[in-house]
Amino acid sequence: MANYVGNKFGQADHEKLADYQKRVDPNDKQAQTLLDEMRAHIKKLEEMRKNEDPRLSFSTPEFKEAQRMFTDNLKKNFDKPVEWGLVKDHPWSTPQLRKLDVPVDVDGKPWPLDERGQPSVKS
Repeated sequence: MANYVGNKFGQADHEKLADYQKRVDPNDKQAQTLLDEMRAHIKKLEEMRKNEDPRLSFSTPEFKEAQRMFTDNLKKNFDKPVEWGLVKDHPWSTPQLRKLDVPVDVDGKPWPLDERGQPSVKS
């Protein structure tokens, strides 16, 4: 989870601010302005992260693996037969969605049927 954006701001940043507060001259107007900006920025980041859930990040390895598995299964129609398809009556006609006469797999080969003539579903 090193790529998670919320992990880029943490205790080290608070320590930097505290260190800068110790070293800054209270009479230096520019330094005080910078200090105020740093405090406002840290407060804004804390407010933004208050309700964040790192499990919702789309850059985590877990999410990427789940997305890859879903895409692979989608390409295989989730191991179910294709019963509907876009069919052309003639090469020049427009494809229309119709129920196929025989269920097929994603490669167009006939799907195995059980003894009742129904498509057998892989389990």
